[in-house]
Amino acid sequence: MIFAIALGIAFSSAASAATLFYDFGASARETLSPLPADQYNNITMDTPVVLSIVDSVDSTGASTGISIDAAGFWPGQNSSGPGVAGGDAAAIFAPDAYVDNAFGSVASFGGFITPEATVSLGGLDGTGATSYDFTFFGSRTGATDNRETKYDVTGSNNGIGLLNVTANLSEVVHVNGIVPTAAGDITILVSPGPANNNGSGFYYLGAMRMVSNQIPEPATIGLLAFAGLAFTMQRRSRS
Repeated sequence: MIFAIALGIAFSSAASAATLFYDFGASARETLSPLPADQYNNITMDTPVVLSIVDSVDSTGASTGISIDAAGFWPGQNSSGPGVAGGDAAAIFAPDAYVDNAFGSVASFGGFITPEATVSLGGLDGTGATSYDFTFFGSRTGATDNRETKYDVTGSNNGIGLLNVTANLSEVVHVNGIVPTAAGDITILVSPGPANNNGSGFYYLGAMRMVSNQIPEPATIGLLAFAGLAFTMQRRSRS
């Protein structure tokens, strides 16, 4: 009975998770929610430029109150991602999210130097009761060098993901378990990774998924542990 109650609490927490999708790139390639349960938030780098969203929607189209601000990218977009839908792990993203990217470079490009870009999220749960998992995708087809991109995610804790976007059709990188600051903020720094050997240090961000997860309270964790111990002792007594 205790074990069943504990499992019910755990499953209830998992069921309350929210999923948000973001597409970074061209205004002409916005992801326009191809499925009812696949709503996107679009950050566009060219005219009309949209670098901020005050109230992001989740994958069902519901308002979340979560804000996003992008800064430091090159003032334009790159549309050299795959022209077809990605497979494998990248299949979580809609086709229009693959083709275009926000990008930057350490060296001057088109008169701009953009060595590091910032994606700032606000309005998150700052109580410590919620963590957030991130999935990133980027792609630059036609390149042959290593254009590894680093996604450095920081709230009250930190995680780093590295992804070589060169000719990428199917790979993503995950950064999980990030807890926001007490102010409800998480910051993502996007820059070249340590293996990036491109002469200009190009880096890319095409799409991002964010999933919220409720962190079990200590009492719940203790209940799960006690249930597991009780279940083990019951099996031993029967044997």
